[in-house]
Formats: sequence, structure tokens, C-alpha cells
Amino acid sequence: MEKVSFKEKLAFGFGDVGCNFVWTTVSAFLTLYYTDSVGLSAAVVGTIMLVTRLLDGVTDLCFGTILDRTHTKWGKARPWILWSTPMMAIGLILLFHVPMGLENTGKIIYAALTYVFVAAFAYTASNLSYNALLSLMTDDQQTRASASTIRFICTMLTAITISSVTIPLVGKFGWGTTSVIYALLSVAAFMITFFGTKERYVPSKTDEEGTKNGSVVEGFLTLFKNRYFISITLLFVITYLIQGAGSGIGVYFARDILGDANIYGLISVASMIPMIIALPLFPIMTGKIGKWKCMMGGLVLQFIGAVIVLLGASNLTVVLFGLAIKAVGVAPNTAGVFAIVADAIDYGEWKTGVRQDGLTNSATSFGMKVGTGLGSALVGWGLAFGQYDASLAVQSESALRVIKFLYAGLPILGLVLAMIFLGFSNIDKIHPQIERDLNQRRGK
Repeated sequence: MEKVSFKEKLAFGFGDVGCNFVWTTVSAFLTLYYTDSVGLSAAVVGTIMLVTRLLDGVTDLCFGTILDRTHTKWGKARPWILWSTPMMAIGLILLFHVPMGLENTGKIIYAALTYVFVAAFAYTASNLSYNALLSLMTDDQQTRASASTIRFICTMLTAITISSVTIPLVGKFGWGTTSVIYALLSVAAFMITFFGTKERYVPSKTDEEGTKNGSVVEGFLTLFKNRYFISITLLFVITYLIQGAGSGIGVYFARDILGDANIYGLISVASMIPMIIALPLFPIMTGKIGKWKCMMGGLVLQFIGAVIVLLGASNLTVVLFGLAIKAVGVAPNTAGVFAIVADAIDYGEWKTGVRQDGLTNSATSFGMKVGTGLGSALVGWGLAFGQYDASLAVQSESALRVIKFLYAGLPILGLVLAMIFLGFSNIDKIHPQIERDLNQRRGK
């Protein structure tokens, strides 16, 4: 198969720049915008987000079957990246333009409808096709690992930028104008991915026939013959539950526990710079000990860092130290989790004779969306349980305890579960045989 250049890997990475100008903004700041600017209750916000993400999971599975049946001159995934980009941009703008003249019920309906449009439709089509693109660009494990590494360096740099500049931008221009700026930057990044990447995998006759002739039910039955997709899906649920809760509560933690909302940019830097430094080591370590061992070691480091943050939650220096350790551990898991999905797709084709790029990615994306939804919902429900009051300059002790737990305690519980699910997801030991057999079938 044709080699993938560094330039193309970088173009692939820009896709997550586009995703994060939308999704990091939504996950980190939408709850704050809804509670403090629009005046919605935290419990209502949490419920909207959870219900929407459950619906989002269903649309993921439906779109997965559509993606597997897509055949165009541009490939399978790239056309959907192109078509979904304007929907993502428009959706982001709509989210942060809640009409203030509406009654409270009207605001809730508007928030629910626009969030459903972005999360369950626009982002589903964009992110699912983008995730599938990696397995269509190459079948080489090392290339996938290095492309994933570049992707997540792009992701982290974008997330740092958004976390650091959003509050100052909102202070100067407001939420509406800031959302327009981010929407335009998202479009530009996605266009780099569309024009700068190439799908090299051409389905075999068997794959084509299996995709076209098989029913949706048959597709799911075939998917369940893939022993790895369930454990990987559960791993996505936990990973993104932790991430969703952390993103949603981060600004509250900075403002109410550490004393200054602007510190959110600093704690984001501490959470991401060590990760960016560690990410280039992932392909090297993968070549020496494999993805699975790298990822398990990363979970252990994350656990240690999370414990440090919990024990010193009110001390900025201790928090930054714990976040830095945690960030080093996040690096192999951030890059590795999508790479093992591509390996699971190979396993499914090897086991069943049918390649399911779209449906397998949709199943794991379902886990990602449900996890993010649960994390966001826990933030809203937790704030309501702790009696958070947006009108107070200083929150009650119950609210402060909930904020501290969501930011520092919840990750510890989640990481234990992540270790268990990763334990059932070790494909490294059999993938060389899978790759050899698939190449023989394809006449390589």
C-alpha cells in the first residue's frame, strides 16, 4: 500500500482541529453559558445533554450503516467530512445565540433543539467519518499510530488555545461573536483535511457485496462477532465520561475552588503541554512494547496524577503538578484508543470476511457520545445537587464539595474501570497474523 507522507498525516490531524473548535468550545463552555448567561437551571442543562447524547448514540449507529454503503469518487469518509462541515459551523453559532427575549420554556426548547442538531446530527456525520478515515488511509499499525499522534498533538494545541483565549474573547466580544470566529476556523481546518488526505483502501469484492447486500440487522450481528468492539466501546464510555465531566466542570473548579476563572487557561496548559511533549514518544514506544502496554502504563500514571489532584485540590501548585503527571499518562491513551479501533476493524474483517469501517466506528463513537453525555449530565445534576447558585459570588460548601469531586474524585473511579476494559482489548498479540492474512486475501 502507498506510504502516507508527513504532510498528509498533518492534514489528517487538522480534522481534529476543526472538530475541537466546535466540540471543545461546547464541552468546556456551553454549560457555563447556559447557567450564567442564559439563566437555565444546571439540572435542566444536564438532562438536555444526557438525553441528546443517548439520541446521538442511536444516530451514530444509523450513520455507521450509511457510511459503510457510501461509495463516491472521493471515497467513503471524505465526502461526509465535506458535507457536514457547514452544518457544524452553523450549529456552533446557533448554540451560542439563544434569543434572550424568549421565556424560560422557550429558551429550554431552543437549547434542546440546537444541541440535538449539533450533537446528534452534524457532529455525528463529521466525527464518525473523520474517525473512519484513519483505517481507510492505511492498514499499517505504525503509520496509524504516528498519524494518531500527530492528530492529538493538533487536538491538544487547539484545546489549549480555546481554553486560554475563550474567556478573554467573550469578555471583549461576547459569546455570539466568539462562536462565529471559532466556526470559521473550524471550516478552514476541515477543508485542509478534505483536500490533503487520500483513501487508499479499496474494498474487495467480498466486502462490497457484504456491505451492499447485507441488512442492517445482519450488519449488527456480524459486528457482535468481533470480540473486541464491546470492550473498546466501554473503554470509550469511561474515557469520555471522565473527559466530559472534566471539561464541563473545569471553569467552575478554577473560579470557585482555586479562586479565579482565568486560571482555567493555566490548568488547561498543565493538562496538555506534558501530553504534547509525551505524544511523539508513543509511536516509538509502540514499536518497542506495543500499544496495549503503553496504554495500560498511561492509565496507571493518570491514576497517580488524579490522586494527587484530589489530595491537594485547593492548592494551585499541587493541582498543576498532579495534572502534569496525569497528562503524561493521557498521551498514550489519547493516541492509542483510536488506533486500536482501526485494529479492531481489521480483526472483524479477518474473522468474518466483511469489513465494517463505518459500523465499527459508530459503535465506538456511540460509547464516546454516551460517555461525554453522562459526564456533562453529571456536571449539571451535580451542580443542582450541591445547590449551585449562579447569582452568588461565593458558592455554598455543598456546591464546592460537588465541584471538587467532579473535577478531582470522579476520574479516580473512572480510571479503575478503564483499566478493566482495556484488559479485554489487547489486539497487539494477534495483529501481525491478521495483517498477513488480510494482505494475502487482497493479493498483496
